[in-house]
Amino acid sequence: MLTAISPVIVADSNVHGLAMGLWRCWIAFALIAVIVLMRKDLSFERFLSSAPAGICFGSSMGLFFWAAKITSILNATLITILLPIPLTIASYFIFRERITFRYIIVSIVAVCGAMLIVASGSSGGTGDLKGDFLAVVAVLISAGYFVFAKKTLLTVPLLEFQAGVFAWGGIVLIPMVIATDASIIAQSNADLGRIFMVALIPMGGHLLLNYSHGKAPLNLIAVFQLIVPVVSTLLAYWILSQTVSAFQGVGMAIVIITLAINSYFNPDDEESEKSTT
Repeated sequence: MLTAISPVIVADSNVHGLAMGLWRCWIAFALIAVIVLMRKDLSFERFLSSAPAGICFGSSMGLFFWAAKITSILNATLITILLPIPLTIASYFIFRERITFRYIIVSIVAVCGAMLIVASGSSGGTGDLKGDFLAVVAVLISAGYFVFAKKTLLTVPLLEFQAGVFAWGGIVLIPMVIATDASIIAQSNADLGRIFMVALIPMGGHLLLNYSHGKAPLNLIAVFQLIVPVVSTLLAYWILSQTVSAFQGVGMAIVIITLAINSYFNPDDEESEKSTT
């Protein structure tokens, strides 16, 4: 829910999305790095260990903004909603998590609900195959971030890992910002405030999300990414005064209900049902 505020603030700002992502990474890195240095628990080995996840983090962010420039925002956003699919596949084949039939059905319904939210909103622009392809690549790389994060966090402490992720993400975004000639200078105090909001609020979300890797299966984390369009739509209504259609309301209800079902029923429940029968 905390990470969902980013697109709303970016939409309300005059700062380019890539520049906003660059500031987001480096401001968050600076704050976490201070804490890590105070703990005297920073090592170059841990910094290198976070490189795969950090590179995926920065690359997926940059590619999404690039895709949104080429194709319609609607197409790019609809494609990113499909993130639970590669993550669920990875959870099964890489982490050997058991996927139940109930989980598959409920997840499909949740994805359809999230797509209804986005498709019913107001998004301009026309589709482009190249942009759609970039959005697909961004989704796959984003899935790679979650996979690398779950693996790396087995040996690297949370704060050290997160500092490394933001640093590597910021490094990746530098050439992207240069290539697009995006200005990184805030044009007003309001935009400066938005830059710090995008850096600080989602930072808390990322810390909580990565903490959950040790507490929840990846397939559950995967489907819970669908809460992002729900929260973003509500925030857009509250902050940007955008209207929420009846179809979007239905989509949000579908996502919330299906996520609740996914949380309530777990594989152990279904295993118990089988053993009972």
